[in-house]
Amino acid sequence: MQDNNRFASTTRERALFEQAEKVAAAHPRPKGRPFDAGELRAIFRELAPTGYLASTLPPEEGRHGLDVLEFSALVEGLSPQLALLGNHSVQRYLHQFASPGQQERFMPSLLEGEGIGAIAMTETHAGSDLERMTTTARRAGDVYVIDGEKTWVTHGLAATMIVVLARSEVGLTRFLVPGDTPGLTREALEPVGLRHLGFARLTFRGCEIPAELRLGAEGEGLKGTKSAFPIARVLAALQAFRIARAALDIARDYAGVRVAARTPLASSSLVQHGLAQLVARCEAVRLLCLKVAGELAGADSVAMASAAKALAGELALDACRWTEDLLGSSSLHASHPLAELSGDARMMAVVDGTSVLNHLVVARRLLPQEGTRR
Repeated sequence: MQDNNRFASTTRERALFEQAEKVAAAHPRPKGRPFDAGELRAIFRELAPTGYLASTLPPEEGRHGLDVLEFSALVEGLSPQLALLGNHSVQRYLHQFASPGQQERFMPSLLEGEGIGAIAMTETHAGSDLERMTTTARRAGDVYVIDGEKTWVTHGLAATMIVVLARSEVGLTRFLVPGDTPGLTREALEPVGLRHLGFARLTFRGCEIPAELRLGAEGEGLKGTKSAFPIARVLAALQAFRIARAALDIARDYAGVRVAARTPLASSSLVQHGLAQLVARCEAVRLLCLKVAGELAGADSVAMASAAKALAGELALDACRWTEDLLGSSSLHASHPLAELSGDARMMAVVDGTSVLNHLVVARRLLPQEGTRR
């Protein structure tokens, strides 16, 4: 039985963390572009033996049976170099909603690292408010015709399989859309950070999807979505925490060698105080993340995961800004590692809900009002 009342990582978790660190170190980000499909497959193939691609699927499905804390160790170890790498969410959707035929067709390649999955839900005017979605799926005999546009799709440029949420006559419904479907076009987006991920705008114009590729029942597209919030937010929080720690590592190294007014920066009480506060916040956020990860079945998991995400997103931004102030002009060149971390921090502060949204979720869970629970 898993002991959630602990602070140290298990031997298994440490080993998984170190394996993920080695994979991340072996695959530096390309300069000025996202990973292409071949590069992503190389990363995923290396990660497959760790169980990363199966995430927390049961042993009979993914052959690994990682618990949430073990999977969290992998995600943490990949960050910040391979932050938000993903390619495991589609597998969870298939496990939960797919027919045997769908699982047989799509699951093996995803678990082996050959397939590249993506989730297409966000629209320009429908982010967290999925009820405002305008992408449609019209039934026409044995097919559904999908029309609409999705944005900020992670791995959208390289995905071979896309889970698309669209509005049918019955309601919001999920579909499995192969990446080579006629009528699907992809446009690269230019993010301020996480540029290795290949974010894309996907446009669907008369995309005909066989009815057997509907994922789950028609009108049940939001089923299971809210239950996925806690794990998604706590994993995002862990990755934001790793960005913060990386920024503080830069600050520590710089303060150790930089001399200002004949005084080492490391001896400045102002620098010491600022660093100490941020390091303490890092440790507190990480412990909250691990506590939530160990108690995802708890009644407060949505509130606490949202709290962790809000705090971690703010921490990443604050750590990068403080380090920028410390380094001054030394960090202004676009090639400086801090520039990449700062962009990543801006992205992670928005992924899985902004701090404002997540703080509101916490407040509404603690002070419930009619119609406000998310």
